[in-house]
Amino acid sequence: MGTRNSKKGKELKTLDEMIGEITVDAYGDDEQIWAFRQAFEDDVALPADGFVIGEPVSVIAVDYDGNERRGLTARCRREDGSEYLIAVSDVVLPQTSAGARYIAAYRRWLNLDPYPSMTPSPGPTTSNMPASGQRR
Repeated sequence: MGTRNSKKGKELKTLDEMIGEITVDAYGDDEQIWAFRQAFEDDVALPADGFVIGEPVSVIAVDYDGNERRGLTARCRREDGSEYLIAVSDVVLPQTSAGARYIAAYRRWLNLDPYPSMTPSPGPTTSNMPASGQRR
């Protein structure tokens, strides 16, 4: 158990260092989001295959339109060819990709869990719920 916590601590420290490098010359949230956008442009190869709510997509662009509340967006293309914008923080890329590391750093900067797919979902499962669907 200590090894897992140690590994998680090292990973979080690595993400914090990455965030520091990305935002070193950026002051305020707006400039920091622009810095993340630039980091994606410089270091993440697009298009990249990923998932949004379990649906396979191709991430074709990452951008920031100046709306701090919306933050970074990803233009995604579904298998049927339709495209849509979604928050970058809602995209899941293969864990070994550069894109996944940048998304994890951005999620941490947002004070979100950097690796949401690795976190068990809270709440009851069907195995601990009575047949009526209500909690015990």
